Amino acid sequence: MTEKTDVTWRALAPEDFDRVADLMGRTWLPEFDEAGQRAASRVELAHYLASATWSLVAERAGEVLGAVLLAEREGEPVDGADWAALEARERAAAERDPQAAEAVRVEMDGVEEEARLEQEYAATGAPGTAATVKLLIVAPEAKGLGLGGRLFSAAAEHLRKKGAKGYHLLTDDACDVGFYEHKGLRQAMRRRSQASWPGADPATDEFYVYVYDQEL
Repeated sequence: MTEKTDVTWRALAPEDFDRVADLMGRTWLPEFDEAGQRAASRVELAHYLASATWSLVAERAGEVLGAVLLAEREGEPVDGADWAALEARERAAAERDPQAAEAVRVEMDGVEEEARLEQEYAATGAPGTAATVKLLIVAPEAKGLGLGGRLFSAAAEHLRKKGAKGYHLLTDDACDVGFYEHKGLRQAMRRRSQASWPGADPATDEFYVYVYDQEL
């Protein structure tokens, strides 16, 4: 069994991209085939990294067990232009494979819908608009080790030290929102999705997206 004492904690490096994208694909996108998982996860991760100002990775023996990304309203993205360029290249590469292109379209339609909800939330001026948790993921094989809680707490502590008044995140019915409620976040906004998510059709399924926030 993996022990927490064996884990290294550090900022995400460019060479981590493939491993984190692979983790996202196999953890969050099981409905897609291998090509779809790879294409959609790489586009989505590059998209998040393009606005990320702070990161933390949990690694053991060369394996990424978890990661968290923050985008701070007053912060400067780390290599944001490079990640945005990578997103564009990955989108273009996916277009050469119809199945990969469709996977990217479906996944990013959901991401874009969340972004529109986030814009509504930003207009409220709530303390939580100071920062966004763009990504929080833990490998299935590392569940139960407390890595998700430690990653999340480290992100919140970073924001406290920077003087942020709060933070928020976007999530949906495919996630365990109970984790965030246990951490003290509140449901700030809720919208029925109009996007076609993997495994959910807006014409027949009630699938919701949410903003959760917390003051610091």
